[in-house]
Amino acid sequence: MRWNNSSIKCSQWLQFLVLSTLLVTTFGGCLFPLDWTGRWFQSGIGHLTVNSTYFESKGECVQIEGDKYIVNERVEKDPCKRCIAVYKRHDNVIQYKESNCLSYDSLEELCHDITGDQSLLSMFRADEASTIPCPFKSPPYKFSYNRGSGDCSFPLSRIDSCTDDSKLLVYFAACPDVTGTESGVEELNCLATWKEGSSRYLVAKIKKDLNLSEEDSYRCYMYSKKPGSELMYQVAQSGDATCSSVTSPSEGSKTMFLTRVESRHERCQFPSWVVSHHHWHSLGNDHSYHFSHKNATLRITREHGPTEMRLVCHHVVTNSSTVTLVAHATAGCKNGYICMVFHKRDSAVIQVQQSIEMVKEPTEACIPPFTDSRQMSSPVTLITVSLPETRCPHAGHYIASSGQASWTLPADPDPLCHTNTSVSISCFATPNAISFQTCSSEYNAVYHCHGTWSENRTTYVIASPVSRKSTDAKRYCFILNQRSGYMTLHRLSDSCNLSANRITSPLNLTLQGSCSENSASKDSSMLVLPSILSLKVALVLLNIFR
Repeated sequence: MRWNNSSIKCSQWLQFLVLSTLLVTTFGGCLFPLDWTGRWFQSGIGHLTVNSTYFESKGECVQIEGDKYIVNERVEKDPCKRCIAVYKRHDNVIQYKESNCLSYDSLEELCHDITGDQSLLSMFRADEASTIPCPFKSPPYKFSYNRGSGDCSFPLSRIDSCTDDSKLLVYFAACPDVTGTESGVEELNCLATWKEGSSRYLVAKIKKDLNLSEEDSYRCYMYSKKPGSELMYQVAQSGDATCSSVTSPSEGSKTMFLTRVESRHERCQFPSWVVSHHHWHSLGNDHSYHFSHKNATLRITREHGPTEMRLVCHHVVTNSSTVTLVAHATAGCKNGYICMVFHKRDSAVIQVQQSIEMVKEPTEACIPPFTDSRQMSSPVTLITVSLPETRCPHAGHYIASSGQASWTLPADPDPLCHTNTSVSISCFATPNAISFQTCSSEYNAVYHCHGTWSENRTTYVIASPVSRKSTDAKRYCFILNQRSGYMTLHRLSDSCNLSANRITSPLNLTLQGSCSENSASKDSSMLVLPSILSLKVALVLLNIFR
């Protein structure tokens, strides 16, 4: 288990302090800082473990003064002590200098053995090392590199982003006229950054293939921005799992000169009627769509999960109630350009389509064959977090027959009501609702309407049930189609796309009258009832007084 200040509870701290104090009081010695605890990797040694009192390959803690520790090496013959001067750079990186193992007891004498020009040794956390955002912001970058045989600058190499901002994808190009260069791809996982004077350091773990050893995975980088520019970096990389071989941003086993690729991204924004709400949810509530405050970046995440795709607006192709644009897409560490189509359906409802295949050039994204129907995703229906109620379309009273529909009201116990379900749309006191009711009035369902649109004689309605079971959907899409003499009604829970859901058995609705006609008949019946009662009372009184 990895210990760190943010995750250790107060009780764990107390237990640790009590136990450690007891050990030190009983046996003497000192304590290493708690955040050193864990398993580490050091070049030339491999894995080593540090706990509260013991530093593997060094010894037991016996004395401490500032950042200097005296350790007693565990040897049976000729026991000795050494001084370790420790510099913690990050939760994932510890550097130190050490003296020879000597027979001195004095901290001053032991630590005097450490010289100023002695190399710093580096340890990198091996287990449960948390990652950090990489320091080279807003990729992509193009770069030249030098491995000691000359600059490889034609063709230029490239750095691309990943959806996880702690990762970068580095594409090395081979230069025909420079020996020692070869094409390849490396995935950088950024573990630590720190600043020492004017120098900035990065430690990353490289992932190239499954057989890469940890000795070949950990690398240290020293980097600096070009003076007066936010777009250029000079970077030096170590040749092994240490930081001692990089002495400046221009001196290392490999040096690179990075230039951020400027593009039209910074001048492109998603449609105003889309970013008027920065948070959207898919109808099935399984994905969230979050637009940045600058309206240029969209992150699609699985509900309560990591980012699945990041999209940056590149340029708008057409702009109206349906907007087509090119976006730079990042999914995992895969990058490219796609075509996106936004459909405005209602104030709180939009639909999004995107091309399935990524392309390398933005000019190719929104032209055939990448925009053919088979190359575009089905429309994804998005709704806002809070949905206003709207008037439902096709107002009136209907009789419903379920046929082979996969959804309907529960069967009414009254056999006379078994097949008689009435449907009222936008009637009486619920003008923003669709109501389903059996003739006994015991079983009913009411859905509030939140958005509606029509397309090719088909009407779509986003609705939510007034009451539901915990396993039922929170939102539905009702799809109404006008037929000869009746209307079909589908109810979908995750999209408004019939072909995607493969539902072919709707409810069939037959119009019985308008809301006003039904209301008038009810009102007239209420007027007739008092007249009948008055007539009966008059007849009773007449019989009494005869």
